[in-house]
Amino acid sequence: MSVIEVRNVRKSFDGLEVLKNISFDVEKGEVVCLIGASGSGKSTMLRCINLLEDVDEGSIVVLGQDINEIRNINAYRRSVGMVFQQFNLFNNMNVLENCILAQVKVLKKERKDAEAMAMRQLEKVGMKDFAHAYPATLSGGQKQRVAIARALCMEPEILLFDEPTSALDPEMVGEVLSVIRELAEEDMTMVVVTHEMGFAKDAADKVVFMDDGLILEEGSPEQIFNHPENERTRQFLSRILQSS
Repeated sequence: MSVIEVRNVRKSFDGLEVLKNISFDVEKGEVVCLIGASGSGKSTMLRCINLLEDVDEGSIVVLGQDINEIRNINAYRRSVGMVFQQFNLFNNMNVLENCILAQVKVLKKERKDAEAMAMRQLEKVGMKDFAHAYPATLSGGQKQRVAIARALCMEPEILLFDEPTSALDPEMVGEVLSVIRELAEEDMTMVVVTHEMGFAKDAADKVVFMDDGLILEEGSPEQIFNHPENERTRQFLSRILQSS
């Protein structure tokens, strides 16, 4: 069953079209990786799904609802969580409070229930021992794992990741990707914008290659990485894999 249906989506900024008639589906429990060069439209597509940007044309249907018609954005974002490349943690709150805030404010949970959920999710990402630490004292990898725990606290049906490792030092990338891999094994539906080709190859059910606002190719990791049909896909992968 498709939980995300993107149909003929177009989006422009200041007259520059960054999404050009984009269509793809995401099935329940599927991990879809969006790959492509910087500026190809991947992050904009993700931001449209999460209502951080409005589409100019086309439709996005998420969990059976056309998101153009959504009035309560907070309610929508309970079901669709997002993890950003820059973590977006509140620096004036400790890790636990970061994970509790939206549960209490948006879900209207009792504090003790929110705290119990926060501790469960922090344990899942290996950050339980840092519950009372402040973000400024954490490494980039630790901050991103907290950001993932915070998103999981809302019990979303879908998680969106916008280049979750791009702001990290190379040695910290693995610890974040391993958390995302574990979520994939639990059948969490995820759309991941990533430059980590090894992760896309191993963890994705479907890979979508974007270039200059277009989807040039999509298919299984085996097909995209081993038998790409489009010349631009071949060029992109050749360049990325040589530099890694």
